[in-house]
Amino acid sequence: MRVIETLEAIRPADYPEGSGVAIGKFDGLHLGHRAILRTLIEGAHAAGRPAVVLTFANNPLSLLRPELCPRPLMSREQRLEGFEAAGVDDCVMIEFDEAVASIPAADFVRDVLVGRLRAKHIIMGADFRFGHRGAGDGGLLRELGERYGFKAETLQLVAADGTGEVSSSRVREAVLAGDVEAAGRMLGRSPVVRGEVVRGDARGREIGFPTANLGGEIEGLVPADGVYAGWAVLGDDDADPRPAAISVGNNPTFTPDALSRVEAFLLDFSGDLYGQRIEVRFAHRLRGMERYDSLDALLEQMRADVVRTRELLSR
Repeated sequence: MRVIETLEAIRPADYPEGSGVAIGKFDGLHLGHRAILRTLIEGAHAAGRPAVVLTFANNPLSLLRPELCPRPLMSREQRLEGFEAAGVDDCVMIEFDEAVASIPAADFVRDVLVGRLRAKHIIMGADFRFGHRGAGDGGLLRELGERYGFKAETLQLVAADGTGEVSSSRVREAVLAGDVEAAGRMLGRSPVVRGEVVRGDARGREIGFPTANLGGEIEGLVPADGVYAGWAVLGDDDADPRPAAISVGNNPTFTPDALSRVEAFLLDFSGDLYGQRIEVRFAHRLRGMERYDSLDALLEQMRADVVRTRELLSR
């Protein structure tokens, strides 16, 4: 997949037969986003055209209303990997800055979508807005499609079993509440974070539960403090996820004033993970974080967490 980072870098000559274009923020790549991408790719490839996603490297609210800007569900790199895995040919991922924010919606369609990308089919979600002050919507897109000769399509919100309509904000709320199962139903996969394994205080190793501690800049949205059952993927070995009991938070028994962190105890694993990249997938919430009066009580609970993790992940 080719990544284009500025509007000026889009070359109309690269699209001699036109293109199919999906526009949106695509934070989380949830089931609704996947529906848009499937429609885009199937339609573009059937017509012999490249499938193009036009999105933003940053949330527009980070410029327009930074005090209201939510934490992202995915990093830039995670979204790009998701687009590529879906089959997107080109991703135009631009910085939403003052210049982009000032482009009137009609001009954006005429100059960028039609003028540069030579779009013949443009798709977006029903709740997405584009152009200066968010004036562009599905109605404007259809009106301009008649003028410039492209098909305009807005897809309605998708519903997930047991959770209702899917949106990035609802996925975010579920993750931050620790309801990773509801988030997973809306995403179509478990919510994930990833980062580099760093050295911790080695207390887990001392008590027989060595953990991989994620440090540095963690990609993805970390769930609410608690203990979870999930999976750990080492490096790029996506074919061999390892079952893990995952702790999010400080350790209220030993370090109640420490910063929250993500630690994964990989079941039936031994080896040195320091410096490796690890992806942690949250499948089920086991319990909240608790303080125990003794080490024996803590160890008893940790052993129970491992047993429960095995049970849930074997289903």
